[in-house]
Amino acid sequence: MTLLAAIPYSSGFQIDGFMTGLALRLKARGLRLGGVVQHNDGTCEEGCLSMALEDLASGVRFPISENRGAASAGCRLDARGLAAAGGALTAVLDGATDLVIVNKFGRQEMLGRGLREEIAAALMAGVPLLIAVRQDFLVAWRDFAGEDWIELPREEEAIEAWALSLARVPA
Repeated sequence: MTLLAAIPYSSGFQIDGFMTGLALRLKARGLRLGGVVQHNDGTCEEGCLSMALEDLASGVRFPISENRGAASAGCRLDARGLAAAGGALTAVLDGATDLVIVNKFGRQEMLGRGLREEIAAALMAGVPLLIAVRQDFLVAWRDFAGEDWIELPREEEAIEAWALSLARVPA
């Protein structure tokens, strides 16, 4: 069975909440999780979402929204926060982790930045990895991931069955 699974989703689908709920469900089943899920906790001063990545192993949240001030036209990703979250993700690869969850393969990863290196490190360490990929990024995802991955539906039961089949916990 392949160690890499992606959940395609359409633009507009609330993937952040879905992935957070999924992580809670998998933790409740006894899986030791690493990785990050995104929380959108209200608004920045300029009206964009205040984004943070939660380290699933520790619960620490890393802010990833850069406040650009009241005159800005939108949100901007804070690369320092993303790098800090990436460091936390890499740290769990040395421990006993059943599954790494990465909230999504997004624009930064498509451009060769973001959490690409951490995703690759998890796979090189032989740790199963679950990630969401917006449908318009699937071509870039395939270029990055190759062919050794499975596509999972946006159904919690199917995802949970895949994760439990790879983990060392009873189903």
